[in-house]
Amino acid sequence: MAYPSDPQARERMRSILAPLFVECRELDFRGGVLFRGEASHYCLQQRRQVAHGLRQLGGGHYFEELDGRTYLTYAMPGPDFKPVNKLLHLVLFAATVLTTLVAGASWRFESFLAEAGASLVGAPGSPTLWELGRQLVAQGGPFSLAILLILGTHECGHYLMARRYGMLVTPPFFLPAPIPPIGTFGAVIRMRSPMLHRRALLDIGLAGPLAGLAVALPFFLYGLSQCQFEVIRYWEEGGGLVFGNSLFTWGASQLLVGSPPPGYALNWLSHPFAWAGWIGLLVTMLNLIPVGQLDGGHVAYALVGRRQRLVAWFFLGVLIALGQQWGGWLFWCVVMVLLMRVAHPPVVIEEVTLGRGRRALAWAALAIFILLFMPAPVRGVL
Repeated sequence: MAYPSDPQARERMRSILAPLFVECRELDFRGGVLFRGEASHYCLQQRRQVAHGLRQLGGGHYFEELDGRTYLTYAMPGPDFKPVNKLLHLVLFAATVLTTLVAGASWRFESFLAEAGASLVGAPGSPTLWELGRQLVAQGGPFSLAILLILGTHECGHYLMARRYGMLVTPPFFLPAPIPPIGTFGAVIRMRSPMLHRRALLDIGLAGPLAGLAVALPFFLYGLSQCQFEVIRYWEEGGGLVFGNSLFTWGASQLLVGSPPPGYALNWLSHPFAWAGWIGLLVTMLNLIPVGQLDGGHVAYALVGRRQRLVAWFFLGVLIALGQQWGGWLFWCVVMVLLMRVAHPPVVIEEVTLGRGRRALAWAALAIFILLFMPAPVRGVL
């Protein structure tokens, strides 16, 4: 059920919800409305029945304890609210499975794309489609499995935490990329409710990076232990890519495989789990930059409020300076400013503070960002 646009119908809806609150405030958002206030004695006595009734009405609700009081938040979508298109989610996920399989197979088997093209046009001596499919799964499956689990878990962390706060949010949209090297642009969710307060902002913002990191680390560490040193031949062969190190990846490689001999380098691509895990660490680092609507922007606003914009401009300045050494940072700064904005939008209730535990989590996020930061994630050697 959507929040009615007719004033009389809206008044009837208010009268239905009024007994649930001692005092209630309303906030309009995208045609819908958010009701927030201290839960009444009746509401607390009939909490299970109230929760069932609110679920029947639609939208999302959340009970929370603050300063010894119980508050109820109920978000009701507007008339133009569209339900989740499950078919679209499934189609995008299936397409992303295919593109990540192709990406993984292309890294493991350099002639895969050429053989696939020959097979599709029926060239003599080319593998059959069945043989091609088996090769695709065998060569690309490990990378596809790892990268989808890492990126999917990241977004599911955001989704589940947002649902815990009773927010209106879509399940993850997986975004296929038509060409290697990764086969995907990642995954995203759409938030359809305003962010209630800094505690919710921090919990939702951090849930994604921490969940994704918990999956990326085992893949990366296992894959790293299986990686091989290879002769550096970029200069002789006229080109190639060098993948960067962070403090964490450098330290892990020193512990697990040691320093490479002279003339050799560690090849992240020699094991699909190492490659997928490295991408997961890079994605986590990029998301933790404290700018705008990035996860790091959520964390910074939760910690310092409106001063987040000063933190954001400082980090943008640092990245622009680093862009003189690696041009990718200049491109990423443009993307962040245009798509993510610099300043984070305000939350509904600014006066709710984090508490010591959540402040410690916010500072831990900064430490994770520093450990994962790569001054030059990818460099081409020409």
